[in-house]
Amino acid sequence: MNRCPSCNAPFEIGDAICARCGAELPAPYEAWDATDDDGYDTGEFANPYPAASPEVAQMIDLGTHPVQTAMGLSHVLSEAGVAHALYPPLETGPQTVHLLVPEAHADAAWQVLHRASLDPRELTILAGADVYLDEQVFAPGTVVLAEGKILEVLNFAMEDPQDGSRFFDVSGHLLTAGFIDIHTHGMLGIDTNQASAEDFSRWSFAAATHGTTAVVPTTVACPAEELRQVLGNLHTAQTAGLPGARLLGLHLESNFISPEYKGAQPPSSIFPADDPRAEAVLAAITDFVDAVCIVTVAPEIPGVPALIEKLVNMGVIVSLGHSAASYDQAIAGLDAGASQVTHLFNAMSPLHHRNPGLVGAALERDELYTQMVCDGVHVHPAIISMAISAKGAERFVPITDSLQGAGMPDGAEFFLGGQHVTVHDGVARLDSGTIAGSIMTMDAVVRFLVERVGWDLGEALAMAAASPADALNRPDLGRLHHGAAADLVVLDQELNVRLTFVGGEVVYRAEP
Repeated sequence: MNRCPSCNAPFEIGDAICARCGAELPAPYEAWDATDDDGYDTGEFANPYPAASPEVAQMIDLGTHPVQTAMGLSHVLSEAGVAHALYPPLETGPQTVHLLVPEAHADAAWQVLHRASLDPRELTILAGADVYLDEQVFAPGTVVLAEGKILEVLNFAMEDPQDGSRFFDVSGHLLTAGFIDIHTHGMLGIDTNQASAEDFSRWSFAAATHGTTAVVPTTVACPAEELRQVLGNLHTAQTAGLPGARLLGLHLESNFISPEYKGAQPPSSIFPADDPRAEAVLAAITDFVDAVCIVTVAPEIPGVPALIEKLVNMGVIVSLGHSAASYDQAIAGLDAGASQVTHLFNAMSPLHHRNPGLVGAALERDELYTQMVCDGVHVHPAIISMAISAKGAERFVPITDSLQGAGMPDGAEFFLGGQHVTVHDGVARLDSGTIAGSIMTMDAVVRFLVERVGWDLGEALAMAAASPADALNRPDLGRLHHGAAADLVVLDQELNVRLTFVGGEVVYRAEP
C-alpha cells in the first residue's frame, strides 16, 4: 500500500496530489513494484512508503485549518499532552495547517486549534502561576483567555509567544476562579437598600479589589416601594455596564421571616406571606424577576410554602432562614423547592438532639446548599469546620454578610434598615448589642478558612467560587475550564489580591 509521507493517507500509483491533505506526492522509484514489496526492502529499491505504525493508524483527521499564530503550535500541542502530526512544517505568521491526532486527544486539539485561529491580539495569556482547578493544581500552569471566556487551561508554563497577545508572567503566584459573594449588604459606605445606580457601580469596582468577580447584593426586609426602587437602580447599573464585579441580581432577605429570629431586620417590614402587603412585594419581584437571584423566607410562616413554589416557578432561588422552623417544617420548605439555607446557625432556632430544626435539616440533607458567615464572630471556627465536613465543600457556601462598614475603619457608624450600627473591634453591632453583619471581604474569608479554620487551600478557593456558582445554577462561573467566563483572580503567596479579571479584562491591578 502506498501512503502519503505527510499524513499517511493511502494513494494510488500515478496520483500527484494527496486527496486528504493536498500535499504533493513523490514519484515511486522506477524499479519498485508496490504490489510485491513488503515494506522492509533496503538499499536502492527501498519502499519510500512504509506501512503505517499502529500509533499513526489510530489517529483521526481533524482537517485543514487556517491559523494566525502557527509559531509554537506544535510545541503547545506536545506540552498539552496531545500526540499529533502537523503539516506542512510550521512557519511564523498566518498559514494553513493540517492536523492528525489520536481520537482521545481530539477535544484538547480542537481547543488549541481554536486559539491558533484567533488573531493573537485577541488573546490574553497568564502563565507560570499555580493554577487551582476543581480537584487538581497545575503547578505551574497557563490559562489562555479570548472573547471574554477561558480558551485553554494548560498543565505547563507557556513562554511569551511575542506575537501580539497580552502576556502576563504570574510566576510565583496563585491563579484561581474569581470569588462569588451571594450574601452581602454593602461595603465602603454603600448599603443595598439605599444604593443608587452610581453606588452599585462603585460597589462593583470595590468588590473586584478583593478578588470578587460576582456579587449578589442583599437587601433587608423593606416596603414594596423601596424594593422597587432598589431593583430599578440595580437594573440601571447593570444596563450601563459595570467597572468591576458582575452584579448578578438581588438577594432579598424578605418580609416573610420569623419575628422571633429577625436578627437585624426591621420589625416594621416583617409580615406573613398571606398579609395584604405581600401582594405588592410579590408584584415587585415579578416585574423585576430578572434582577432577583435569591429570596430568603422562613418556611413556618403562613403562606410561605405556596410562595416558595411560586418563586421557584418564576426561576428565583429560595433560601430558608431567619426561622424558628421545626425539622418537619424545614423539610416541607425543601420539598416545596427551596435549595439553600441562609447564614446557617445565625437567626434560627438552635440545634437540639430532640428538635433538630432548620439547622438539623441543613446538615442532614445533601441537596441543600448552606451559606455560612465566615468571620470568626458569627460562628466559631470549629463549628465552621464541622459544617464543611458534614456538607462537603461542594455544598458549603462561605459568605461575608457584609454591611456598608466593610472596608471602613474601626469606629465607623452607619444605619441598616433605619437602625444605628457601630463597628467596634472588627464587629458591626446594633445599639442593642445584636450582631448586625460582618465587615469581611471575600479575600479575607478565604484567608480565614485557611488560617483560622485550618482548611485545605484548594477547597477553600473552590468554596469561594465553584460552590456559590453551583448554588446559583451558574455553570459558566466559578471554575477555570474551557468555555467558562474569564473571571479569575491572581493571588500572592499570602493570599492577597494582585490582579482581578472579569470577562477577560483586567478590572483591578494592585500597586507593585
